[in-house]
Amino acid sequence: MIVRDGICYADSLAPVLKIVAAENVGDYLVGVWFDNGRHCLFDGRNLEGDVFSPLKDPKIFSNWTLDSETLTWQDGEIDIAPEYVLDHSTDVPVNPVNPV
Repeated sequence: MIVRDGICYADSLAPVLKIVAAENVGDYLVGVWFDNGRHCLFDGRNLEGDVFSPLKDPKIFSNWTLDSETLTWQDGEIDIAPEYVLDHSTDVPVNPVNPV
């Protein structure tokens, strides 16, 4: 049970997901590492809505920054929550370690 603002909830707080690292890996593709250990590939070509229209320009899309564990563009005018990034990404398979 948790209490928030004087109201009791029969649940627990979900951990806050954070992006710990990211890199451009292709047109509209960003490799993203999360604090939960997952490594994913985010494809920005599927972003919809007027707020994301500037990101249709590949030069603008590739010019993201990592601000407060969130991908942002245009000095923070556009951002995407880590949960959205994770939910709309594909996992990058972990390379198995070859035994010696």
